[in-house]
Amino acid sequence: MKPLFTAFFLLFMAFMAAQRIWETFFRKKGKKGKIIQKWTFPVLSALHFIVGIGTVIEYFAVQRTINLGVSLIGLIMFFSALTLRMRVVRTLGDYHSVHIEMREEHPLIREGPYQVMRHPYYVSVMLELLGFPLVGNAYYSFLVALFVYLPFLFLRIHFEEIAMEETFGDEYRKYKAEVPGFLPVRKHKALL
Repeated sequence: MKPLFTAFFLLFMAFMAAQRIWETFFRKKGKKGKIIQKWTFPVLSALHFIVGIGTVIEYFAVQRTINLGVSLIGLIMFFSALTLRMRVVRTLGDYHSVHIEMREEHPLIREGPYQVMRHPYYVSVMLELLGFPLVGNAYYSFLVALFVYLPFLFLRIHFEEIAMEETFGDEYRKYKAEVPGFLPVRKHKALL
């Protein structure tokens, strides 16, 4: 079973890498805008690469019995992330960017996934980065994603929140009060 799973794992990792490379570097981009905290993209890209390569190295270097349940959870997380990301990119259209980028006449997007959470793209990134190490039962790589990548991602989200408030002011603050950041659950006003 291990050779068959190894072939599947390598095909999965190749698919994941090709998809990320295409979306990051070859997808049609809209007009250029003002980029904020430009350093976050190369840092997160490098960490993404490290987790990916680490997953492959760990798969071959650490001899483990493959737990198919863990692999299935990782696959579900990854394909949920891919589905959500494709929906987000379609919703953003020309306003999608790999950077924190504000363009002229940039509207506040509240359609599609943005109706139920403010950061659906970042949710997809979290699911992906935590999911693909699980496919290969690469637990050390999972921990790197959890304790190294995610803190940098949350720092970037913090910078983006600041940029959104500076750009949209009260409109964004109202949106922030109404729509949760990461979990698609309604915010309830406190009972008086």
